[in-house]
Amino acid sequence: MKLIEIDKSNWLKVIYLTTNKESMPTICEEFVASNALSIVQALFEKTWITKAIEVEDQLIGFTMYGFSEEQNFFELCRIMIDRKFQGKGYGPKAILLVIEEMKKLEGCNEIYLSTEPNNKRGKKIYEKLGFKNTGRIVDGEELYCLKL
Repeated sequence: MKLIEIDKSNWLKVIYLTTNKESMPTICEEFVASNALSIVQALFEKTWITKAIEVEDQLIGFTMYGFSEEQNFFELCRIMIDRKFQGKGYGPKAILLVIEEMKKLEGCNEIYLSTEPNNKRGKKIYEKLGFKNTGRIVDGEELYCLKL
């Protein structure tokens, strides 16, 4: 598994990755914004990094991470595994890859992420990887933090 650049050769495949049961991406999916929306956001908010997640030359997911100017902290803002590849252990491995990349960012001593309160599966994964619930709610989502 590796994180790869999104470029002219793969951007269309990346935006068609989805967590939706109907296999069609939407602007806001159940627990995450669409990859297309995230890529556009990163074009205008230059502190975000977007990457595709690849396993054996196949795109399986997407991530967006960096410094949230709005919240004034480093954040794993988006992580998604396409519905066809869920349940295979790729999510935790992808998060660990992102954490390793974020450790290289100057000044990154802790990583925040937020999730919908009813995302039980996601919260279980985050906690297993060492993220702690801060008890704060941001935009209706529970805020978690990983100290590096």
